[in-house]
Amino acid sequence: MNRPSIAWTRLLGVMVLGWLLSACGGGDSSDDLPRPPAGFARINCTVSSVQGPVPGATVSFQTTDAAGANKKYETLTGANGKCEPPLDMPLAEVSGVNLPAGTVIKEGYEPQTLLCSGFSRNEVSCTATVQLIPLAPNVSIPLGSDAVWHVGDSNFQGQPNSQLQKKVPDGEALEFEISDWAAQVAKPGVTKATVVIDHKGWQTSICPTNSIALVGDAGTVELDGGDSPSNGGWGGGHQEDKPFVFQVSQVGLSSAKVRISAGVCRGADLDDFEINRMRVYFCGAESRDCIPPRQ
Repeated sequence: MNRPSIAWTRLLGVMVLGWLLSACGGGDSSDDLPRPPAGFARINCTVSSVQGPVPGATVSFQTTDAAGANKKYETLTGANGKCEPPLDMPLAEVSGVNLPAGTVIKEGYEPQTLLCSGFSRNEVSCTATVQLIPLAPNVSIPLGSDAVWHVGDSNFQGQPNSQLQKKVPDGEALEFEISDWAAQVAKPGVTKATVVIDHKGWQTSICPTNSIALVGDAGTVELDGGDSPSNGGWGGGHQEDKPFVFQVSQVGLSSAKVRISAGVCRGADLDDFEINRMRVYFCGAESRDCIPPRQ
């Protein structure tokens, strides 16, 4: 499999990071807002769409506590689109993580990634602005995929590309059902399904058996996984160097689910990476990868 050069990969990482920070919700500290209670980190956020503030959106953040249990913290947006209350989490669970991410979901919209620059004893708050995109008729959200998931075996050493916010894996392979698959592929002209995902720490260039697959009634179609930015940041979306495009005829017409599997790296351990904000775009043969350029 051909891979981009190191220089191009680094440039791509910078481009994707900039896109994520602007389009998905970049976070910065603010001295104008109240600080969280001692020992806590806080996310202040505003969620909107092209129509204005979005009330009733769920903002969630996943971590691992000191006892090794995966935790989830949530809040909602009010009438003005602001998190009410702000999202507070124990500082010990999020401190030192490079570009920690939350998820924003609201029925009728695509899920969106919320990014913060990071938390520490001197940086305990993050202010993020997130813009939601209305869910188009040809887009499906696999069940349960709108959250941060850790794929792997937890055998990682904290290198720049493995600064994960959930230390305990959710599994070596995860599956997410596309509940409206049959309805989507029954539409006239639909021949392809493209899976789009945000990812962090995915290193298929050195873990070549990483994979992303569609498992359907006609069979399983497996593609090579992706490579996240080498600076430990989040990548994905339309900026993938090779979109994950599947032919409907090879998957089936009745049912399908997305399967993400961690592959073996150098030695015997598995790759550890995080995923968030999965979407499936359906289209016909005339489109290269089904994704509008602004995505």
